[in-house]
Amino acid sequence: MIRRSFTLDSQRDAVLLAWLDAQPNSSETVRAALRAYYDAAQVTLADVYRAVQAVEQRLADGVAVAAPAVAPVEDPDLANALDNLGL
Repeated sequence: MIRRSFTLDSQRDAVLLAWLDAQPNSSETVRAALRAYYDAAQVTLADVYRAVQAVEQRLADGVAVAAPAVAPVEDPDLANALDNLGL
């Protein structure tokens, strides 16, 4: 068994302290909370695969994933100069 200790601020962490005090096994509760936080922060290959599948499905459904093209603004001086080239 390895022991770890940490401190909580009685005012800033009052809600956490009250929640922990209400738990039947605060050590197990802290371990479960830490595991949940850790697991939520991990990205697996399965997560990436599900995201790719979701994009594929959206494409199959006809969802546009690119912004519409914006017509370029024509420079009148440049257009005139190109017209005078006689190409």
